[in-house]
Amino acid sequence: MSFDDYYKNLISQLGVESHEARRMVDNQEALVGQLSEKRDATAGVSLDEEMAYMIQYQHAYNASARIISIMDEMLDTIINRMF
Repeated sequence: MSFDDYYKNLISQLGVESHEARRMVDNQEALVGQLSEKRDATAGVSLDEEMAYMIQYQHAYNASARIISIMDEMLDTIINRMF
């Protein structure tokens, strides 16, 4: 084997290994992406669902505030009419 043949063989082998390494990196990135998506789908928070809960709690808070306001007016009326 001549030096030229050895050099061509070495460069070819390096190219093949480089291509294989890049392919493995791409496969690993795809696998990590899929696993991340699966984890997020299982443990993630739905923003629409959270917004619906927040609106529900806001309505409950407003209703409670209205009841307290009515009770305050009733007590004020009772107390002021007794004197």
